[in-house]
Amino acid sequence: MRSDDIRKKFLEFFERKDHRIVESDLLVPRDDPTLLFTGAGMNQFKDQFMGNNITFKRAATCQKCLRTGDLENVGRTPRHHTFFEMLGNFSFGDYFKKDAILWAWEFMTKEMAFPADRLWISVYTDDDESYGIWKDLVKVPGGRIVKLGAGDNFWPADAPAKGPNGPCGPCSEIFYDWGPERGCGRPDCGPSCSCGRFVEIWNLVFTEFERKPDGTLVPLPNKNIDTGMGLERICSAVQGVYSNFETDVFETLINDIKKEFQNSSEKPGPDDIYLIADHLRAAVFAIADGVSPSNESRGYVVRKLIRRAFLRSGLKAPFLYNLVPAVTGFMKGIYPELGEKREHISAIINEEETRFKDTLDSAMPVYEDMVSSSDGRLSGEDIFKLVDTYGLPLDVIEDESSSRGIGLDMAAFEGLMEKRKEESRKGSNISTDFIFQPDLFMDAPNPGHSDDMPLEAEIIFIVKDGGAGPVINEGDRGELLTSPQSARFYAEGGGQVGDKGVIRKSGGLIEITNTYDAGGRKVMEVLVKEGSFSTGDKVEISLDRDAKLSTARNHTATHLLQAALRNVLGEHVRQSGSYVDSRRLRFDFTHMRKLTDRELGKIEVIVNEWVKNGIGLSKDVKPVAEARGEGALSFFGEKYGDTVRVVSVGGVSKEFCGGDHVDNTSEIGIIKIVNETSVASGIRRIEAVTGVNAENWVRSSVKRLMDEAEKIFDDCGGRDKTGEHVPDLAEAVKLSEKIMKKNGEVDINTLMDYENIIKPAFDRAAEYAGKCRKKRQKSEDEGAFNILKNKLDDAIDAGDMIGGIRFISGVFEETPPGLVRKAIAYAGKKLGGGIVILGSSNAGKATLLCSVSQDLVSRGYSARGIIDKVVGVISGGGGGNDTFAQAGGKKPGGLRPALDECRKIIEKGEK
Repeated sequence: MRSDDIRKKFLEFFERKDHRIVESDLLVPRDDPTLLFTGAGMNQFKDQFMGNNITFKRAATCQKCLRTGDLENVGRTPRHHTFFEMLGNFSFGDYFKKDAILWAWEFMTKEMAFPADRLWISVYTDDDESYGIWKDLVKVPGGRIVKLGAGDNFWPADAPAKGPNGPCGPCSEIFYDWGPERGCGRPDCGPSCSCGRFVEIWNLVFTEFERKPDGTLVPLPNKNIDTGMGLERICSAVQGVYSNFETDVFETLINDIKKEFQNSSEKPGPDDIYLIADHLRAAVFAIADGVSPSNESRGYVVRKLIRRAFLRSGLKAPFLYNLVPAVTGFMKGIYPELGEKREHISAIINEEETRFKDTLDSAMPVYEDMVSSSDGRLSGEDIFKLVDTYGLPLDVIEDESSSRGIGLDMAAFEGLMEKRKEESRKGSNISTDFIFQPDLFMDAPNPGHSDDMPLEAEIIFIVKDGGAGPVINEGDRGELLTSPQSARFYAEGGGQVGDKGVIRKSGGLIEITNTYDAGGRKVMEVLVKEGSFSTGDKVEISLDRDAKLSTARNHTATHLLQAALRNVLGEHVRQSGSYVDSRRLRFDFTHMRKLTDRELGKIEVIVNEWVKNGIGLSKDVKPVAEARGEGALSFFGEKYGDTVRVVSVGGVSKEFCGGDHVDNTSEIGIIKIVNETSVASGIRRIEAVTGVNAENWVRSSVKRLMDEAEKIFDDCGGRDKTGEHVPDLAEAVKLSEKIMKKNGEVDINTLMDYENIIKPAFDRAAEYAGKCRKKRQKSEDEGAFNILKNKLDDAIDAGDMIGGIRFISGVFEETPPGLVRKAIAYAGKKLGGGIVILGSSNAGKATLLCSVSQDLVSRGYSARGIIDKVVGVISGGGGGNDTFAQAGGKKPGGLRPALDECRKIIEKGEK
C-alpha cells in the first residue's frame, strides 16, 4: 500500500465517522506568534481546544509539519525528519477516550490489516480509564499494555511539572513491534526501550486540561481529542521497510539524488543522502508556503536546511535545485500548489546554493589560514570575523572545527555578537512599547456588532500593563472591548492595518490607534488623551473615515500593482506579502532579479492608466473552488476557508481579499512607485504612495530638484548656457514652477510630466554639469601640476648631491595626494637616477612619498626602508617596495622634520 492510499484511507475512515476533513494548515502558523512553524496537527485547532469558535465538533487532517528539534539526528536514524506529514483526528467537546481508542484500533487492525499481536500500547501511569478500555473493551492482553510516566505519556511531555502553559492531557500510544530480531534481546524489552524494536506509530492525546502559569491543571470547558500519526512511520510499517527513507515517500527523490553523483568523485553514504532528501523536502514545502531563505526567524531555518544539504553533498556546484521536480512531482497530487510554484522554488534554491558556494569560496581559505596559524583553538575575534565579515555560518565553523579537533572560544565570540546586536538595536528606530497579547481576551465577553456610526456603546473589557483591569487613565496605552462593536471597523489582517478612530464621553477622549482580532472580538489599541475610562462607561465611537479611505486607496493599488507586474514581468509573479496603511503601501512579490528603470516606468504607466480609466470594483463572497476556477489569485503562502471574498477590478484583476477597497479606481488619484528592493531570495518589494501622499511626494521631489538647480546652472556656466546644452530644461523648469505654485494640480498627467519631462531633463542637466565640473577640475589640476613641475625642474637643475647620490625633496602645502604621486613620477623619470622624497598636506592630513631608482636598489637602498624609518614623525603608517613607497599620517607639521630625517639617513649611508 502506497502513501497516497494510506493518506486517503485515513481521511475517508474518519469521514465515515462524521469527521469534517480539514485542509492542512500552512507551515507558517496563522495567528499564533508562539510557534515558529506548524509542528503538529492540533496547532490550527488551538482556539477550538479552548472552547472558542466551534463550528464543527469533529475534524480529521493530514497536516504538513516542520520541526528542527532533532536536526542532528536527521539521516542518522531511520525515523527522524524535519518535514513530515501528520495524520490526525480531533474532537472538540464531542467524543472522548473510548471512541478515540476503539476507532484507532479499528483503523489499525482492519483498514491497515496490522496483526493485533504486532501492536503494543502505552498509557499514562495514572490513567486507569484508558488502561481499562484497552484491556477490557479492545481486549489487548495486559502484557502488551505498559504504563509510563509524564515524560512519555503526557502531552506536551512533562507538562504537569514543566509546562508549557495551555491545553494538555494524558496520552496513549500505539507501537508497532518489528520483532525480536530488531531488538536488544533482553527479556524485559518493551515500548519504553530505545533499542528500536518498538516504534511509536500513533499518539492519542486526551486534551482535558489547561495548564495555568502557576502550574495548576484546570479542566477545559470540554474534553477534547488530539491524535497524531506520522505518515512516514505508518508507511514504513505497512510497506515492511524498517527505515522511513526506504518507503515510496522518498523513493523518487533518493533515486534522483543518487543520479546527481553518478559522474562525480564524491560518493556520499546513505546517511548523507537521507539528510539531503529530508532537508530538501522541508525547504521546498517551506518556500511553497511563503518562507524564503534569510538571516532571520523562519527564513534562517530554511537557509540552514539548504546549506546543510549542500555541504553534506561535498559537491562544488549547485545541484539541489535540480531535485525540486522530484519533490513537487510526487507530492502535487495532494498539494497542487507545489506544482504551480515549482519553478519559483527551484530558482530560489538555486540562488541560495550559489550564494553559499560563493561564501565558502571566499571564507574557507581565511578559515584555513586561521587554523594553520592557531595553537589548536580559534579566538572569539577570529570566529566573529569569519561570521560577521565573511558570512561563514557558525554551524559550518563548528562542524569543521569539531572534525579537526580545533577548539573554539565561544564565550568571547558570543560577547562580540551581543555587542553587535546592541549596536543594531541602538541604531533602530522601531518602537517595541506595544505588544498585543490576544490570549488575554480569550476569557473576555464576546460582544455583538452594529452598523451604526457614530456608535453608542459600553466599555466591557480593559487591558493595560499586560493585564486586565477596570480602569484606564489619561496618558495610558492599552486595549479595550466595547459592546456592541462596530461592524465597520476593520481588524488588522491580510497585510492591512486596523482602523483608527476616537472614543468620547463627557470629559474624556481616547484615540484608537489600531484594531486587532482576538477570537472574533475586535480589540482596539488605544491611547487615553483626556480623562479616565472604566468598564461600564457609556461612550461614543467614531471611525477615522479619511484614514480608512486612504488605506482603501492603497489596498486597491496593491491589486493593480500585482496585475501590472504580471503583465510586464510574467505570470510567475505572485504576492508574497504586503503592508497597507493610510500613508503608503508595500507589496512583496515573487521575482528573481532587480527590476529595471524601464520596467518600473512601464508598470507605473499601466497602473495609472487603469486609475485614469475609472474602473469599477466588485466584491463578492463565493466558494473557494469557484473562485479558483475563475482564475482569482490568492496570497502566496496563505490558507483559505470554504468561502472567500473576491475583489475584482473590471477585467484587470481578480483576487482573494477581505480588506478595504475603493469602489472605482478613479478614487485612487495617482500611484507613485518610490522604491524597489530585495527582501529575501526570490522576493522583491515595491513601495508606493497614492492620492494626496503621491501628490506630496511629487511636490517634494520637484522642490528638491529646483533647490539643486542653481548649483547645476552655476556648474554649467549659467542658466542660459545650460539651456543651450539641455534644450528641454527650460520646459522642465516651467512645469516645475507650475507644480510648486500653492494650488498647482498634481494629477496623472502631472505625474507623467514629472516622470517623462521634469526628472529626465534635470538628470541630463546634472550629468552635463558633472562633465563641466570634471573638465574644470582637470584644467585646475593641470595648472597646479605645471606649478609643481616648475618647482621640481628648479630643484633638479640645482643638482643636490648627497654622497654621490642625486637627491630631490620638498613639501607642497594643501596639495591633493594624487597630484603629488603624479609629481614624484615626473621627478623620478626626469632625474634619471637618484632618490626623490616629497611630502604634501591636504585637509589636515599628511602624505609622504619616496622613489628610489633601480641602480640604487641594486646597491641596497630601499624606498620602503627609508619611509618605515621616518613614518612615525608624521604619526602614520604606510607600505610599498624598494622602488616606491608611501605613507599617510595625521600630523602635517611633521613633514619637514621627516624630510630632514631622510636626508640624515642618506648622509649616514643607511639603506
